[in-house]
Amino acid sequence: LRRAQALAISNGVGLEICRRLIDAKLEGQESVLRERLNCQPTADAIARFRSKLGSAESFDAIRNVEANAASSYFREWRDLPVTWPKADLQKIPEHWRFVGSRQSPLTGGPRLAVTPVHAILNYCFALLEAETRLAISALGMDAGLGVGLHTDTANRDSLAFDVLEPIRPQVETWLLDWVAREPLRRADFFETGTGNCRLMSGICTKLS
Repeated sequence: LRRAQALAISNGVGLEICRRLIDAKLEGQESVLRERLNCQPTADAIARFRSKLGSAESFDAIRNVEANAASSYFREWRDLPVTWPKADLQKIPEHWRFVGSRQSPLTGGPRLAVTPVHAILNYCFALLEAETRLAISALGMDAGLGVGLHTDTANRDSLAFDVLEPIRPQVETWLLDWVAREPLRRADFFETGTGNCRLMSGICTKLS
């Protein structure tokens, strides 16, 4: 099994697996846009990105499709309002009142989120990574040996990151439903001196 896993990146199997993983992820993003956010034009754009996967003949081409789709997808998240209890409003930074950009100004990427929703999302994805790693190990596979979507680097379980991609939209759907259903609480978050939004232990326990 591990020999097959190691060979997948060079014999075409890994490329096909990555196409299917990202196709499933983009299908999920399209569903979120249509059913949760009512953003039909952007959902149509995601569908067009999906159609390009069949002709993607390299891992870089698949990554480019995924990155372009993600940019369009999260653009529709930025201005979504986040509700807070009336008693908390005076303590809430202005940029916490919206979902905000997926790209943190501190890192240029998702890490070190500066808004509560993205801080929650990062925490949930960390839980997803841990569960995926356990599932992969239970199957006898090497979680650190990716199939091509995420390049192998030190201290990163590339296969876990490859495999969890289609599940991300399910986590995002759950979070959007939660934020729409009830207000967040100021006591569950704090802001570091650099502007990084962090979760307090109480909400971490609730999420876990």
